[in-house]
Amino acid sequence: MKKNILLISVATLLSIGVVGCGVNQSTENKQSEQKLKTVEGPGKDFDWNAKVSPEGTKRTYIEQNTGKSFDHELTGLKRAQSKLEEKRKTITDKKVQEALKVVDAFYVNQENIDVIVKAAGFDNQREMYKKVWNDLKQSMIPSEENVNFKYQNINYDMNEYGPMILKVNGNAYGKAGAYDFIDYKVEGNTVYLSLIAPTIDTYQYTVKATYKPNYKTFFEPLAQMNATSKNIAEKGFSKFIFYLASVDFKGDGYVNLQGMDYLAKEKQYLAIQVDDSGKVSIDNDNLLNLLRIKMDLANQKNMVKFNTTKI
Repeated sequence: MKKNILLISVATLLSIGVVGCGVNQSTENKQSEQKLKTVEGPGKDFDWNAKVSPEGTKRTYIEQNTGKSFDHELTGLKRAQSKLEEKRKTITDKKVQEALKVVDAFYVNQENIDVIVKAAGFDNQREMYKKVWNDLKQSMIPSEENVNFKYQNINYDMNEYGPMILKVNGNAYGKAGAYDFIDYKVEGNTVYLSLIAPTIDTYQYTVKATYKPNYKTFFEPLAQMNATSKNIAEKGFSKFIFYLASVDFKGDGYVNLQGMDYLAKEKQYLAIQVDDSGKVSIDNDNLLNLLRIKMDLANQKNMVKFNTTKI
């Protein structure tokens, strides 16, 4: 299968015409989140509490033709981790230290992802990703009537499956192991961070799918639908189900990042609030940026703090 059969990346598709909203949750929203719906289809056992473990400095590969395995030492990752640690040692500002814990919880060790969840004002990952999805879907579908995607006699409620793919996509970044910390600025309670981070290799969803026994009957029709549909919702939903199925609809599913070793090339400019007591918060635009879902709004706003106007 060619790389271009799934035409639009998750970030690109979801970023069209997004309406930004705050992340503060009303009592009504929290109550509705607590009433969990029964999910129809293979995602019914999706574990929202799952957390991916940190990346080690050795990766095992299996040769496709022979089935033999070999280990690859990630020397680039070792260097990046050492460089990040040395940079961290030079920082004495406690507000910056607290802000970096939020970034670390996404790129270095997602077992600490609750740091992000709390900073964003949520109680758990499901609540966070569902709120993000509810904001983003406005760019994909005109009304609530179109959130259901029926495929091979299974009804996929995309209000449930949409947040799942956002989490699975985010899981990949938990395998980064490091990021290039470039610079920081502090203005009152706002900590601005400049960094460069690795990027997900979404083609790996297709690679995983090709090893599935139902590739011809399940995945190929989805890919064809994505490639030919004129309906933007159907186009996106077919791709999301393709991606989720490739990782067996598991809450700890993920695909690899670009490169055989550590490869950082995506510039990020974040703004994180840290008050004098050490309480950390992150607004909606910067949360979307951190989670690599929609980066442009926060990047454009924050980059000027580092005397740049181009990514």
